[in-house]
Amino acid sequence: MNKYQILSVAAASLIAAGAMAAAPAAHAASMTKCFGVATAGHNDCAGMSGLHSCKGQATAYYIPGDFRVVPAGTCEKMGGMDRAQARAVMTNDSKVIAFEANIQEKARGWHRSLLTARSNPDVAASKTME
Repeated sequence: MNKYQILSVAAASLIAAGAMAAAPAAHAASMTKCFGVATAGHNDCAGMSGLHSCKGQATAYYIPGDFRVVPAGTCEKMGGMDRAQARAVMTNDSKVIAFEANIQEKARGWHRSLLTARSNPDVAASKTME
């Protein structure tokens, strides 16, 4: 290999590394923390509740202080909250109980629709066409 080829390979490597470094940043910008939608053992990182300090350590479903990282724009559809909303809910025990009851009812609805789809694919297909 001559000096020109070595420099060309080095330049190409630097350009490729720069492009690869930009991709995760763009991906991270399109993601957001969604509080209250994590299921037991499926939280992302430590929660605001202080009940645990690491990813995957949530022991209960739908705790307002636990979060999942989700694509931007999907949190509200899932019934979740942003950090400020979660903090406001967590300051009042009755709000925590109401939130957990609401999200669990939504989850039961999701599970019923999944069971219907599995037992009767024709019904599921017709619902997606509506």
